[in-house]
Amino acid sequence: MTGKTHMAIGITAALTISYGQPLENQLIIVLASAISSLIPDLDHPKGKINQKILLIKSNFYRVLFYIFIGGIFIYLYYLMKSKIFLFLGIGSFLVGISSHRGFTHSIIGFLASTSIVSLGKLDYGLDAIYSGFIIGYFLHIVADLFTSKGVKLFYPLNNNISFPITIKTNSKFESMIFRLLVIYCVCILFIQIMII
Repeated sequence: MTGKTHMAIGITAALTISYGQPLENQLIIVLASAISSLIPDLDHPKGKINQKILLIKSNFYRVLFYIFIGGIFIYLYYLMKSKIFLFLGIGSFLVGISSHRGFTHSIIGFLASTSIVSLGKLDYGLDAIYSGFIIGYFLHIVADLFTSKGVKLFYPLNNNISFPITIKTNSKFESMIFRLLVIYCVCILFIQIMII
C-alpha cells in the first residue's frame, strides 16, 4: 500500500478510538498514529519518512544512514546510561540491515518498536503517544498483509504471509479505500465540531 493510504488508515483508527477524549489526547493519539503508520517502511529507501530524511534515495545509503544513527544512539547510551538509547541504537541497526517488509513488518519488529516507545512512556508519561504508536504501526502491518507480496510476519523466517484477498498497491481500489477513509475522517471531525 502507499504511504498516504497507511496514514489514512492510522488516522481513521486513531480518530475512532480517541473519540470523546479530551482534544489534547486526541491530537496526540492521531499524530502518533499517523507517524507510526509510516515507520515500518523505514526499511525501504522510498518510504515516506526516508524520502524526507535521506539525502540519497538508495538502499545502500539507507543502510549506512541507519547504522550511523544506531551508532550515535549506542554512544548516547554509554554517556547517559539510559536504556532507551540502547534500544534505539539496536533498533536502528536492525532497520538498517532489514530488507523491505522484513524485520520492521514482523511480530518481532512490532514488539521491539512498541517496547522502545513503552520505555519513553514509563520515563516521560507519554501514554497517548504510546496508544497512537501501537495503532498506526499495527495497522500498517495488517494493511500490508492485504498486498500480494505480504510481509515476513515471522521474521527471521523468510516466508511471506498475505491474506487470500489482496489489494494491488496504487490501484483504483486502493484509491477508493483512501477516499472513503478521508470522507469518514471528515465526518468524525464534523460531528465533533458540532458537539463542541
